[in-house]
Amino acid sequence: MINESKLIDRAKAAYVNSLIAVIAQLINLIFSFVTRFFFIHELGREYLGLNGLFLNILNILSFAELGIGAAITFSLYQPIHDQNHQDILALMRLFRTVYRIIALIILVCGLILLPFLSNFIADKNLSTSVGNVYFAFLLALLNIVVSYLLSYKRSFVIAAQLGYLDSVNRLSFNIVTQVFQIFFLLTLHSFYIYLFIQLILTFLSNVRITMIANKRFPYLKDLSKAGKVSKDVVDYLKKNVIGMVSAKFGGVVVNGTDNLILSSFIGLSIVGLYSNYTLFLTGVSSILTQGISAVTSSIGNLGSEAGSLGRQKKIFHEYQYINNLVSAFGSFGLALFLPDVISLWAGKSYLLSALVTFLIIENFFITQLRQNVINVTNAYGLYWFERYKAIIEALSNLIISLILVVVLKFGIEGVLLGTIASNIFVNSWWEPMIIFQNKLHGIWRKYTGNYLVMLLLGTFLLAVQIFSINAHFDKVGVLEILFKIICFVLSMIIIVMIMSWDARISPVKLIKERMGK
Repeated sequence: MINESKLIDRAKAAYVNSLIAVIAQLINLIFSFVTRFFFIHELGREYLGLNGLFLNILNILSFAELGIGAAITFSLYQPIHDQNHQDILALMRLFRTVYRIIALIILVCGLILLPFLSNFIADKNLSTSVGNVYFAFLLALLNIVVSYLLSYKRSFVIAAQLGYLDSVNRLSFNIVTQVFQIFFLLTLHSFYIYLFIQLILTFLSNVRITMIANKRFPYLKDLSKAGKVSKDVVDYLKKNVIGMVSAKFGGVVVNGTDNLILSSFIGLSIVGLYSNYTLFLTGVSSILTQGISAVTSSIGNLGSEAGSLGRQKKIFHEYQYINNLVSAFGSFGLALFLPDVISLWAGKSYLLSALVTFLIIENFFITQLRQNVINVTNAYGLYWFERYKAIIEALSNLIISLILVVVLKFGIEGVLLGTIASNIFVNSWWEPMIIFQNKLHGIWRKYTGNYLVMLLLGTFLLAVQIFSINAHFDKVGVLEILFKIICFVLSMIIIVMIMSWDARISPVKLIKERMGK
């Protein structure tokens, strides 16, 4: 049992959670690549596209969550800091009730959508050749529904700065899931069993994290003793859930409609090709984001401490600097080596053009540059102030994408340009402005300067890597790989030198300071 009077300090919690999260995501990424390899070779690109289509539809259905979980998690920071068990129990009971309702709403909406599934597949003959798409979608739907059952205690574990426990739990069950999926892909070649295994292990993972939470915090076992959530917290939740609704809507439209547009107007095959790239990008992003976002609970905890505003500003600048370097590291690695990995892993027939590759990775780079701002917004619970931003972002992304794909026939390039445009013209300035106007005043000039330098320099280096270096070294050989490694190292040296000068931060000094603490 954990002694709450001796809760892990913020710095140590941030380091432990970040390190474990990154290691867990890296291992899980490796297993995901292995599983996808067998998926491609046993089932083919049509099933790959179908699976990608399912994921996008279900991402849209998850709009029912409305961001309530994030709002309640933020509300837990203060009572956890104060060790107020009464308020914690009240919030947890509310959390459980809300998530059960959300699971039911997603199930009902999914069942209503089920008869119209074939409308999202451009090639109608293909929709029958891949088997019973309705039964497969039902299994994928149930997996999302089950993910909301018992998961409310997972959020408490993370809010209590013990996210490493959740990382280890997820990793364990993900490995078991993918081992079974590979085995049955090789023996029975069944997409349905592949989805069924995912469903069962998702449920067991939630059961296990619930047991861990109950053991660490025994008072969570009996929520029947919980009182009502205070009026102040209810008012906060109402206000911020409205803000989170628009934020959730924006995220769903921006991230959840790409494959829908591609499958509806171009075909499932391109979705399959694109999903291979997004698998790698999602994997790398999850590793980078886990490391960056693992400190969110510690920032939220610091924000609950009176008289810490000056320290919060200093940490914000350091956080931006670290996130910039991490974003460049991941993006440059993808730009130089992703085509080679896909060529070796799935075959050259699964490669997309240099222009599409550049747009995919540029979009990844721009999105990663936002992560520090997104996490600070979550830590401070500033969801209410994002309500208009998210709607504008979503509409601009959807309208631009549809015009480029349907009217101008740009294909996949149009979808990617729509997302990049909404990120640049909406998110890049609006999201940090929310923080500077409502929490960290007077630091916007330094942030903006660092952001613009990083954006322009990173984009230029990505273009050189993809259109020049990759174009001349398209073979996968030892000399080619060594040359690309040298180019990667030189690119990172350029970034570190310029960002260290621009941000007035020495990476060596920063590491020594943090390690000393």
